[in-house]
Amino acid sequence: MTFRVFPRILALVLLGAGISALAAEDDSERYFKQALEYTVQIKTAVPIPFEHDKKGSSRGAGFLVDLDRGWIMTNAHVVARSPSRVEVAFNEDDFAPARKIYVDPFLDLAVVSVGDRAKRLGLAPPNLGCDEIPAVGHPVGAFGHPWNLRFTGTRGIISGTTAKYDTEVLQTDAPINQGNSGGPLISMRDGGIVGINTASIVEKGAQNTNFAVAMKYACRVLELLKEGRDPSPPHLPVVFFRDLDDRKQLRVARTYIEDSELKLQPGDVIQSVQGVEGRIQNETQLVHALRGRLDEFSLTVLRDGKPVTLQGRLTAAPTVTEQRGLFFSGILLAEIDVKDVKSLPLSRVMVHFVERGSVGEFNDVDKNDVLDAVDGKPVGTLHGVWEQLAAAQKEGRPLSLVFKRLTGGDALFNYIERSFRVTDLRWIGPEIEAKAR
Repeated sequence: MTFRVFPRILALVLLGAGISALAAEDDSERYFKQALEYTVQIKTAVPIPFEHDKKGSSRGAGFLVDLDRGWIMTNAHVVARSPSRVEVAFNEDDFAPARKIYVDPFLDLAVVSVGDRAKRLGLAPPNLGCDEIPAVGHPVGAFGHPWNLRFTGTRGIISGTTAKYDTEVLQTDAPINQGNSGGPLISMRDGGIVGINTASIVEKGAQNTNFAVAMKYACRVLELLKEGRDPSPPHLPVVFFRDLDDRKQLRVARTYIEDSELKLQPGDVIQSVQGVEGRIQNETQLVHALRGRLDEFSLTVLRDGKPVTLQGRLTAAPTVTEQRGLFFSGILLAEIDVKDVKSLPLSRVMVHFVERGSVGEFNDVDKNDVLDAVDGKPVGTLHGVWEQLAAAQKEGRPLSLVFKRLTGGDALFNYIERSFRVTDLRWIGPEIEAKAR
């Protein structure tokens, strides 16, 4: 009898010892306490938004990544890709203006500067997990300000990685809610930052399906910035096949790159970039491999089942903070930002925003309408539209505008013509941000 009971008792003792050991190794409290020192609150105000932003004020989080430079890393959507006013506050410190250093047009990340404030407060940045994507099951904590509950931590694990939603992101069941965006996703093994809290699925029935930008990709941007080099992703007008079967294959559907830059062909399967380890499985990995190498690179593709090496040279994507638009009568016009616009019978000028209660809204102009003609003349450049609008405003006469609008009916587009006077015409761009500070 004793012989039979003893192994059970021994197993329970060993299990208890294991639990005690795990408890002793659980440094969550220490890591979250450290996060109080390097995590910040961010307030942003957007007066007139470009396509992917919203008008108004919002709050989010960020974290210190460079003490000497006073750099804070956060999400692009937290500080906005539109001209905006940004203020930052450390724990138990007041909000003060911050300056945008870099906003990425591809990944949801940005870097802002708070000058020497962190140094004056005696703070220290965390370690960044730049080398590897954490494996499934890796314990993590999300830190930020969910629903304005300041400096709050939640726990979970890395659930996987996915490229299903535009870019490759970490998936985690650590709760990430409004106000967490831009905050650190912390490894509960060593306290290093493995991701930037970004988004969550809010559909009915979704349970703790949340996402973060992997630090591996963010660190490349930070590294290039510190070296004084352009960290911009390539201007890559290439449409890839959707990987519906999760084959982890990046296959070209259409390419609009000039042959003098890169001789890609439809059907090419991207394999690797010379000098960068690993096979490329999605667009995020390709962009990561090309950052800082746009002047000259070698790209290997599979073409008709055979490896082919292509020599390439690409231009950088347009700088987000230099984007400009025309605002008049409550309507913001700016360029269309889609890769295959050349394949569509469209101008390059689109409505990005319509002010509520404005002349534009009163005349049924909608966001995403494409400007087709002004006073019967086809639309060319944004600057050309400016000249036509300025002339009409100066003369005080109404202007005829024709818009194209996608329809679900028996034609691809609806055509809308509106005539009204131009008021309050001005450029929207970097100067707005400068004046706000």
